[in-house]
Amino acid sequence: MDSSLVLVANAKDGTISTFTLTDDALEPLGRSDVGALGMPLAVDADRDLVFAGTNNPRGVTVLRLDRASGALTPLGRYPTQGSPTYLALNSHGGLLLSASYHQGLGEVFQVGVDGALTAIGDPIARDNLHSVQLSPDDAFCYFVSLREDLVAQYALSPGGELTPLDPPTVAAPTGSGPRHIVLDSSATAAYVSTEYAGQALHYRRDPVSGVLEKASWATCIPTDRGLSHSRFGAQPRDEDLIWCADLHLDGPGRLLYCSERNRGTITAVEVAEQTGELGRATAHSDVVAQPRGFRVLPNGDLLVASETDRVVARFRPDENGALTEVDRQEVGLGANWIEVIPH
Repeated sequence: MDSSLVLVANAKDGTISTFTLTDDALEPLGRSDVGALGMPLAVDADRDLVFAGTNNPRGVTVLRLDRASGALTPLGRYPTQGSPTYLALNSHGGLLLSASYHQGLGEVFQVGVDGALTAIGDPIARDNLHSVQLSPDDAFCYFVSLREDLVAQYALSPGGELTPLDPPTVAAPTGSGPRHIVLDSSATAAYVSTEYAGQALHYRRDPVSGVLEKASWATCIPTDRGLSHSRFGAQPRDEDLIWCADLHLDGPGRLLYCSERNRGTITAVEVAEQTGELGRATAHSDVVAQPRGFRVLPNGDLLVASETDRVVARFRPDENGALTEVDRQEVGLGANWIEVIPH
């Protein structure tokens, strides 16, 4: 693996930790102060721009990345109607999409010179939006509503206008709490993690119409750890409830990894090569405490952030997706988001 840069957002102290990454080591470069708590990240690697969502005040801070030093310099702060929980850029960096959990708003912004943001149209409104994902061709986007148990699907124009598809939403199981969504490399399948049910959902996707259709599901947590189905407004730690978070496909798209925060695990689930359907869980691995955010690295390793222990750890999978820790480094408080940037 060639050298890369890694950014880790530390939500509770308003900083971003920067590292260099090779096959052999994860080396700290520095830590930059964003000046507000947050924070989902989105990166325009071509322009070395980093977009950091903040919740107090609500907005997006745009920063310039110095690749040599890892330093991040603020260029501007732009208000949003909702405090961003998830940010996504289109492929050429001209549009930025935001999903807001607390205000239940999905927003689209035009990205100008030096990352300046201009809101486009009115926000969409869905209860407790937790994530948004664009299709690889930038023609469609998907907002996930945890409270309403659905994925809202839209056509996205080059100018940033949103038009609901037919049907405008696709359901998740009642009470499952859908959270994050990813598309496979062929854009013919989408996968959604469910925070309350501990399931990964598979939807077939028509790449022409953009429409999703329910197809398969799999349990993506260990079933022997004493966790029960969760619900909106519950306290997972106090009640020993399922508390799923992030999900990502491995490079070949053969395994889907899902994180669960209450027991600090990542589960690997089989993905069928031809159909994208989900199969059995092949491995359950103990990782770090409260692994809200993680990434699959170009060489197949996983980089996992702990929200509670001020660490980011690197894990190497075997052929079944069972993880062995190979490195860890200190980060800030509340680490919850990781971005990997090719050097």
